[in-house]
Amino acid sequence: MNLSCQKKIFLNGLLNIFLYVLIVLTLNNCKSHEESTYIQTSSGLQYRILKKGTGEKAVKGQEVLVHETMSYRNDSLLFDSRTLPNPVRIKIGASQAIDGVDEALIGMKIGEIKKLIIPPKLSKRSGEHKFPHPDSILVYKVELIDILK
Repeated sequence: MNLSCQKKIFLNGLLNIFLYVLIVLTLNNCKSHEESTYIQTSSGLQYRILKKGTGEKAVKGQEVLVHETMSYRNDSLLFDSRTLPNPVRIKIGASQAIDGVDEALIGMKIGEIKKLIIPPKLSKRSGEHKFPHPDSILVYKVELIDILK
């Protein structure tokens, strides 16, 4: 192989490495931008409003109907309430949901959808529940369907 051909192969390899690094940096920047669009509460709950709702705001003590999905951060789906015959009924503040979901429901309006990142301290369940793993960061998507009177 002559010197000119070796230079072309070398430069082609450098170009491939440069493009790979550029793609990785771009993807990392996209992910960190998504995470920076979350609002963090004093408890450590992070949320984003995906769709705004209308009407009155839900308050502690009210019963609400919600659809929710629960997954790990790697997008492994753990639960989807849409597979059930009806939305999930929750009394806000009555320990019927994990603390992170309870906190997120307060102030939501009908039709509102929030994406939540719930740290382990807000995802503990009382009793004998061993699922999901107690040290897991959970990702929820919660849609407020109705506020019951």
